[in-house]
Amino acid sequence: MSGPADQASAVARAYRAAAPWLSATWQFVGAALVGVLVGYGVDRWLESAKQYGVVVGGLLGSTLGFVAFIRQALKLLEKKQ
Repeated sequence: MSGPADQASAVARAYRAAAPWLSATWQFVGAALVGVLVGYGVDRWLESAKQYGVVVGGLLGSTLGFVAFIRQALKLLEKKQ
């Protein structure tokens, strides 16, 4: 028979197993956000009416974040095997 302590440890194990994947996901999100913020800053600095800096910064940040995510995912999958 399992009690609340067994359920808590199962949840804790699940969180520990998911932590590296969550970290990789947050790297992607963070890189995209930083790219957008840098692009916004460039647009404000250049006083640009068209938000090309935000678009370019978002695309560049997303691309770099995606590359970092793929690298981290490959490392995690390599460890698992």
